[in-house]
Amino acid sequence: MPYARIAVVRKQPLAQAVLAVLSLGCSLPLWALEAPSKVQVPTLAYDDQQIILVWEKPANYADIADYHIYANGQLLGSANANNDQVSPAKPYIDRFYQQDTRNFHHRIAIHSFTANGLKPDTEYRFSVRSVGRDGKESGDSPVVVQRTTAVPALFDVKKHGAKGDGSSLDTAAIQRAIDACTVGCKVLLPKGTYKSGALYLKSNMTLEIAEGATLLGSERAEDYPREGYIQYPYSTTVRPASLINALPRDPRQHQAFENIRIVGKGTIDGNGWKRKADAIDERGQPLPVYLASDNTRYMLDGLLAKAQVERAVAEGMNVKDAYGQMRSSLITLRDVKNVFYGGFTVLNPAYHGIMNLETENVVLANTTHKTYDANNGDGIEFANSRGAMVLNNFFDTGDDCVNFAAGTGAEAVKQKAQQDAWIFNNFFRQGHGMVVAGSHTGAWIENILAEDNVSDGTDAGLRMKSTNFMGGGARNVTFRDSAIRNTVKQAFIFTLDYHDPNAKLDYQRSTIAGQFRDVRVSDVSVENAQMAAIEVKGDSQHGAYHQGLSFERVRFSGPALARIDGLKDSRFDTIRFSETGGTNPWQVKDSDGLAFQDVEPAPAQP
Repeated sequence: MPYARIAVVRKQPLAQAVLAVLSLGCSLPLWALEAPSKVQVPTLAYDDQQIILVWEKPANYADIADYHIYANGQLLGSANANNDQVSPAKPYIDRFYQQDTRNFHHRIAIHSFTANGLKPDTEYRFSVRSVGRDGKESGDSPVVVQRTTAVPALFDVKKHGAKGDGSSLDTAAIQRAIDACTVGCKVLLPKGTYKSGALYLKSNMTLEIAEGATLLGSERAEDYPREGYIQYPYSTTVRPASLINALPRDPRQHQAFENIRIVGKGTIDGNGWKRKADAIDERGQPLPVYLASDNTRYMLDGLLAKAQVERAVAEGMNVKDAYGQMRSSLITLRDVKNVFYGGFTVLNPAYHGIMNLETENVVLANTTHKTYDANNGDGIEFANSRGAMVLNNFFDTGDDCVNFAAGTGAEAVKQKAQQDAWIFNNFFRQGHGMVVAGSHTGAWIENILAEDNVSDGTDAGLRMKSTNFMGGGARNVTFRDSAIRNTVKQAFIFTLDYHDPNAKLDYQRSTIAGQFRDVRVSDVSVENAQMAAIEVKGDSQHGAYHQGLSFERVRFSGPALARIDGLKDSRFDTIRFSETGGTNPWQVKDSDGLAFQDVEPAPAQP
């Protein structure tokens, strides 16, 4: 069996490292508490009553325990206490650490704050200070100035004829309210259950699903226009409209949108599948479980999913393609600049959850996704988009939690790359992966930062998947400062061996394999990865390698192995395996240029 060419290096002792630093003339200010950097208000993350702030951690953040937020010079509160009030992820994060009795896991940092109870049309000046473990504060961050909006014009759907009784079809009434909405307005669904087919949003509006309100998708296929959108310019199948859309009514036309907000403490329910008995989660709370289905069982398991597949089959489509292409997602937005999703709960899509196609500047904050185990029931997806921020969300999904896509095959090189995303302070329960790049990698997925997240029970942590005919790949990805427990499969996977049984290969295959490169994983704890700690699978027989992977300060507890096949020019620094049952966890072959430094246990020499 061919082995990798590897180098094993030992670090210098700590004392030598300290002396080396002191010899350079460094003094105490090197470790002084710094204020956070790049404090900002995310895109459209404000209204007439609240403003959300986020910030990047300073370079030296090891001794920071919290952050204090000031408005106009007055203390508003701390990030940790505020997160307890606004984030649906936080109770699960807290429970995760309560169960960590060995103190094994990396502790995440909270770096957002929601200022509530503000006055409309009023300017506020915010600054943030780091708080050390001794309670002392840093200096102020740069000031961020943000004005709340004026009180928006309100368009109550009940005043436009909506019943909200859970049985009447309210599509037309809700659409009338949306169409009547003036620039900057709010369309409100007050308490009640509003059954609806496809709805079409427009620019410069807010759709609010109030607390106690549910937007319930109709289970009838005819309530969703058959021609909704084409996924990629070279795709051959026109997919049906979703429950909520920012799309042209005619998919052959182009229409750009801007400044759309979907918010509220209510629920958006796709009514896609039948529901099993609820599960009880680790906090003793009920979580819905939907029937896991496929293209042979949808007739028994499906509601809207069943109706839409049956319609497509009746029109002459084969079952496999109908199942894989003709179910409605919950939300689909295309070519929208500036989007904010905030506060609501997602249930039971017939297909995907929230789809963002060719969008720019999208924020998902403080939302709850309960779509397990609805087939293909992703949390949120970004495709050929630029600028995404995903914070303070709870994911319990039937597919990928946060997914990035960039087109398929040879034609994808004509598309824009999927670029620039920041994912932090989320809790991932079930799902195929916490953060997923692929399998559609053709135009490249790049510049992704995922940090300060917690997972317990996903199939994988960082999941990167493509094929040897997809092209592109993912690059410049950072996954750090996170805690992972009980992955059903791999903690980290980089593979060219992905296969989707429902995928329609309606594109020209690329002659170039997908590739994952320049990926850094650091300061992560992994407990009980059940199939593999790290799995790298290139296609070395055809010269397709992943390269430039860097793992630093990552610790694994449990018997899972690191299986590496088809990797070049990568490094593993300060890696710890414990409870391996006495076996060496490293299985490396057909790889070249791998450096191992301060790794315990060290890989066997070839």
